[in-house]
Amino acid sequence: MNHSPDPIPVLTEIVDAAAPPHAGYGRTPDDRAELEVRLASAIHEHADELVHNACREMEALLLEQVSDRLKAELPALIARVLDEHFNAPASGH
Repeated sequence: MNHSPDPIPVLTEIVDAAAPPHAGYGRTPDDRAELEVRLASAIHEHADELVHNACREMEALLLEQVSDRLKAELPALIARVLDEHFNAPASGH
């Protein structure tokens, strides 16, 4: 089978070398202000998401640490309370 190659793209419009990239946006103060608001909003939303994720991760880690500590200390606590209960001098009420 003989496939014809894709046509080579040809530039048909003259490009103004003096025009900055994306020259159509941000030309007016209103465009710039809108872009600033959009950027601030996107950055704030992303930062908020990162902080919430970090809080959830810290909460999970703290819960795990407390649970591990309780698991480690519980046998000694139970032994101490049982010892105090059964080995305490009888009260003479």
